[in-house]
Amino acid sequence: MFQKYSLLMMAVILLTACTKMDHSYAPYLENGEQLYPGVPYKLETHAGRGRIEVQFTQSKDPDIVKYVLYWNNRQQKQEVIPDKQNAVMKVIVPGLDEGDYTFEIVSMYRSGNSSTPKSAIVSGRALGSRFESELFIRKIRASNCRKGFALQFFEADASARYTDVTYKDAGGTLQQKRIAGTAASFDTLENIHPSAVSLVFRTAYLPDKCIDTFYAEATVPVNPASGSFVCTGTMTDYTNASLTGPYPWNVTLRQTGALTLEMVDDDQTHDVFHKILSNGSPSYYGSFGLVFTLDAANNVTGVVNKHGQPSSNGRSAQLDPSGVNKYDPVAKVLQVKYWMNQPGETHRTLFDETMTMK
Repeated sequence: MFQKYSLLMMAVILLTACTKMDHSYAPYLENGEQLYPGVPYKLETHAGRGRIEVQFTQSKDPDIVKYVLYWNNRQQKQEVIPDKQNAVMKVIVPGLDEGDYTFEIVSMYRSGNSSTPKSAIVSGRALGSRFESELFIRKIRASNCRKGFALQFFEADASARYTDVTYKDAGGTLQQKRIAGTAASFDTLENIHPSAVSLVFRTAYLPDKCIDTFYAEATVPVNPASGSFVCTGTMTDYTNASLTGPYPWNVTLRQTGALTLEMVDDDQTHDVFHKILSNGSPSYYGSFGLVFTLDAANNVTGVVNKHGQPSSNGRSAQLDPSGVNKYDPVAKVLQVKYWMNQPGETHRTLFDETMTMK
C-alpha cells in the first residue's frame, strides 16, 4: 500500500512540475520548436562627436546573416552584415544628439529568427559642443625676452595630445607652432612680432576610449613689456638720505591683465615690493610695490601701489608726466618716472628708472 501511494504522489509531482515548465516556455513554443541565433558578447562603446562606436565580439554561430542595433526604445535601428574576417565588429552609429544611449544588439537568421530579447545590452555616450565647452586650454605662462616670447607649459592632463600656438611673425604673417606631449616644458617664439598683443592657444584632447578629438581654444592677451629686466636709474628719498637706489636691480614685470604689469623684486623679497639700500644694505619700502598700466601704444599711462592706493601706512604711487614713460618693443626697454607719496610729504621719493629686458 505504501509503495502504491508513493508512486501516485511521484506521478502527481512530476505532472505538476511539467505543467509549470511548459507554462514558462510556452511563448517560445507556440509555433513549434524554434532555433535562436547566438548572442554577441564582450560589448563596449567608444564615445565620439555626435556618434558612438559600438564594439562587440561576434557569435560563432555561422548561420547569422545580420546584426541589428536598436536604441531609443527600439524606435531607431541600424543593420550590419557579419564580418567574416574578424571576430570583433566595430559599428559607428552616427547622427546622435549629445547625451547617453542604450543599445540592444540582436542577431538574426535568414528565416527571421532573432536572438533572445535584451540578451546583449550596452550603454554609451555621444559627445558634442557642451562637452567641448567645458574643456580648457593647457596652462601656459607667456613672457617676453631677448630671444622672443618665452612660453612655459605646465604639465597637462593625460588626455591632451598637443597644443597649437598661433601668432604673427615679424613680417605680420600668421604662424603656428605645435607643442606635443603632456610633460612640463619651455619653448620660445623667436620670430614673433615685437608688438604682439595676443596669442591663440588651441589644445587637442582625446579622452579615454574616445574615437574623436575635441578642442579648447582661447585668445590670450600678452603684454610685450612683460618679462625679466635689469633695472637701473636714480632714486631720491627727500626725507632720508641714507636710503638709496638698489641699482642694478633684477626685476620681473609680471602680467596681471591685458594692459597691467606688476613689478616683482627678484633679488630680495621675490614679491611685489620696491627694493632699496639702507646705508648700503639691502632693504625695501614696506607696503609699497608697483603696478603699471600701459596703453595699446606701449605708453605708461598710470602707476599704483600694489598694496593699496594708499596702503595701510598711507603710501601711494603716482606717475611723473615729465618722464619718458614708454616701452620700446624693438629695443625692449621700459623707461618710467614716478613718485612714492606718503602723508606729510606729498612726494617723498622720486624714481627715474630704465628697465632693459634680459
